[in-house]
Amino acid sequence: MLSAALAGLTFFALQSFWAWAGPIAIFAVGSLLAEYAFSRLASLEEKQRDLEDRVRNPPT
Repeated sequence: MLSAALAGLTFFALQSFWAWAGPIAIFAVGSLLAEYAFSRLASLEEKQRDLEDRVRNPPT
């Protein structure tokens, strides 16, 4: 959520090519860091619940 907010602020603050490349890069890096943190910090039980939730409610 923080990376999405930062990407939005970057989009409005920068101009030209960086107005598009900056937010995309920030959002991608933020998503990768969030996934890495979850995989390192979550218990096995929490990972199992997350996987079951993803199977039951696939993204559309």
